[in-house]
Amino acid sequence: MARMTLEKVLRWIALIGIFALPFIVLVVSRSLFFPFITGKNFTFRILVEIVGTAWLALAFVKDVYRPKRSWILLAFAAFVVAIGISDMFGVNAFKSFWSNYERMEGWVTLAHLLVYLTASVSILSTEGLWKRWWQVSLGVSAFVAFYGLLQLAGFITINQGGVRLDATLGNATYLAVYMLFHIFIAALFLARAWIEKPNERPMSAFLYGGLIFLDSLILFFTATRGAILGLIGGALLSAVILIILAPRSRVAWRAGSLIAALVVLIGVFWVGRDSAFVQGVEPLQRLASISLSDVKSNSRYLNINMAWQGFKERPILGWGQENYAVVFDKYYDPKMYAQEPWFDRVHNIVFDWLIAGGIVGLILYAAIFFAALISVWKKGKDGAFFFAPYERAILTGLFAAYGFHNLFVFDNIVSYVLFVSLLGYIAVRSSEGSVLLHQRMVKENALPLVSAGAVVLLWGIAMFVNADALAANKAIIRGLSGQEEGPSKNLEYFKEAISYGTYGTQEAREHLSQIASQIGANAGLPQDVRLAFLQIASDEMGKQMQEAPLNARFPFFLGILLDSFGSHDNASGALQKAHQLSPTKQSIFFQLGMNSLARNQSEEALQYFKDAYELEPNYGEARVFYAAVAIHVGDAAVENEMMNVLLEKGGALDPRILSAYAAKGRYDKIAQVAAAYIGTHPNDLQPRLTYAAALYKMGDRERAIEALQELKLAVPASAAQADALIAEIRAGTLQIQ
Repeated sequence: MARMTLEKVLRWIALIGIFALPFIVLVVSRSLFFPFITGKNFTFRILVEIVGTAWLALAFVKDVYRPKRSWILLAFAAFVVAIGISDMFGVNAFKSFWSNYERMEGWVTLAHLLVYLTASVSILSTEGLWKRWWQVSLGVSAFVAFYGLLQLAGFITINQGGVRLDATLGNATYLAVYMLFHIFIAALFLARAWIEKPNERPMSAFLYGGLIFLDSLILFFTATRGAILGLIGGALLSAVILIILAPRSRVAWRAGSLIAALVVLIGVFWVGRDSAFVQGVEPLQRLASISLSDVKSNSRYLNINMAWQGFKERPILGWGQENYAVVFDKYYDPKMYAQEPWFDRVHNIVFDWLIAGGIVGLILYAAIFFAALISVWKKGKDGAFFFAPYERAILTGLFAAYGFHNLFVFDNIVSYVLFVSLLGYIAVRSSEGSVLLHQRMVKENALPLVSAGAVVLLWGIAMFVNADALAANKAIIRGLSGQEEGPSKNLEYFKEAISYGTYGTQEAREHLSQIASQIGANAGLPQDVRLAFLQIASDEMGKQMQEAPLNARFPFFLGILLDSFGSHDNASGALQKAHQLSPTKQSIFFQLGMNSLARNQSEEALQYFKDAYELEPNYGEARVFYAAVAIHVGDAAVENEMMNVLLEKGGALDPRILSAYAAKGRYDKIAQVAAAYIGTHPNDLQPRLTYAAALYKMGDRERAIEALQELKLAVPASAAQADALIAEIRAGTLQIQ
């Protein structure tokens, strides 16, 4: 009796843990670093560790709790093992295994997903249990959708800013794929009720149909083009399959109607893509902006080209997870200047796995999809399909939609859980044959002893995987927050975060370095505090360089830190190292150039800014830097060349240009540049003020007054300001910095 009770307790623990997983989407831990990522991932890991431990104890003593043979399970396990080997032989095994707080992926997450898949197909061993699980998940998606509606109505702030809904996921793209899964699952249950249970049609149409509409609405207002197009394409594919499988049925007629409606909708949109209505609705505007030129200039396209170079260098096993940043640095395309300078993902699932696991990893990842689709379409021993025609159509459409979406983005823990849950559902529905382990491993009366061992195992795993990482995460938050005791207390928290030696150490070091750079530029702080930050931050960034010697990010940050404290010679060495690792990244050239100026190496600085400009002449920032330094060093030929370009393309009135001319006392050039700008922008206030100030500094008070009189006519709202300046000029009291 006690053994039976213990078995039920363990089974219920596993069931509760599995049914709790859909709720992780609601977890937002404001007290943690990366609150939308870390809270969900820590919760997922702890739940899976509990579920896995309970399942393992049961599987040791009862055949019924062991998974049946499944190509899906074998394919997923082979993929996880292969990626583990790639991680082991990659360029940074520690990061590949653990990832970081921003992503919280790495091999440890894949291992947890494998445990979840294995436990779920063993515990949720019937279609009825899986149906309940999906209904719970659909219910949670409705809550998330209503949260999104409140964002749409303006009652709740959109976390990432802008107008693209992100709900409790903090990222519009993550929300989009979450809704994408639930739209197809709701369609699956709606079709089942409609076809197999006619008496449930009204209620199912209300519940599932309403949820499809609601989730689709939220997906639309995420303005995520890949997911929207994936939904349309997946729906079309499902409809075509239904027509092929049942050409003379009512289902085929409805599928044909769906195709016709989508074709008409797409046609109307295409004809009116330039209309004011389309351009005034963000999701429609983003869809209308898709073009071949847009694709080729898009950061994702450029990243694919860089990833291809990286793949060719390590084609078999790849670079290991979490190491695309190294490839990005090494093969950086200067056309990426308008994007963020540090990408850690290709934003394309094919190339992300090519980089992480090479051709072996990609093939095995594709094998998971192949195994799932084969399972959906295969027949049992009795010659009957495991899945009805409408199920095959909808599930195939879901895989197509999800796969298309992932061509433009990468997975997160929520989409991983949904994907693996779908695999588990299909595996249970399509499995047949005996269990993987035929013989009982231990006697059933040993369950209490096995359970005690499982509890010890759970405690050990949970502490190893989560305890220090959580403590370090909270220490980083404290280090970034204002402290009553002053900056020295922040430094203590950063030291604490680093002392745990977790996968958060890199992020702690980076933020410490950035804060230290700000402190280095703040002469108002006590010297001992400034020096303490410099010493510890530079030491820690040096350690980070040793642990990740191929990443340009860390010597670059170290160079900025040292420059901020005036240690320009040492900064030069660090920046040169960053340049070696990423020879075409303009931001490194800029920092090298400013470092050269600080060391009074003007010609060297000019060369750095020239190189940055020539890498990509369309980069406006590079043009301004090159022109300003040319003015500073007195290179008239370069100055004239670049000023002509700036006058043509804009940027000539940049403060750095004006400061360079002012430092040389060349106010005539400032007046010339301002006059040229006024000629094309007569109603702009600031250029006219700059023009008048330049004339005044040249000693031509009368023309300065005339310029201000003209300002009053061009910009009537400036009359009071202009009159005050005129009075000061006439009194000789005008002060211009």
